[in-house]
Amino acid sequence: MLKELNKEQVLQEIQTGKPKLLVFYAQWCGPCRMYKSSLEEIASKDGLDVLRVDIDAHKEFAGEAGVQSIPFSQVYNNGKLVKQFTGFKPYEVLKQDVQEILK
Repeated sequence: MLKELNKEQVLQEIQTGKPKLLVFYAQWCGPCRMYKSSLEEIASKDGLDVLRVDIDAHKEFAGEAGVQSIPFSQVYNNGKLVKQFTGFKPYEVLKQDVQEILK
C-alpha cells in the first residue's frame, strides 16, 4: 500500500525501524506516474512500506530533503537513511536495488 503523508507523518513512520521507501513526486510528472506502478507492485508483492510526498503540497519538506528533481527516492532502514536516488525504476530493478541496499 502506498501512503500519502506529510513531513510529521513521514518522520513518525521512519522511526518505526521497519524498512521504508520514501518517494517525493508531483501529480504533473510523467516519470512519477510511471513509477507509481512499480511502487504499488513492490508494496503489494514484497511488503515494503512506500511513503509518498507530493512536492507541490509540501515544498518546504521537499527542499529540506534535498529534492532537486523527481521522482526522488530515499530508502530508510532502522530509522536511518541508507540510500537515495532520482528517477523512475521498473519494478524488477527497484526490487533488486532495494534488496541489495537492505542486506
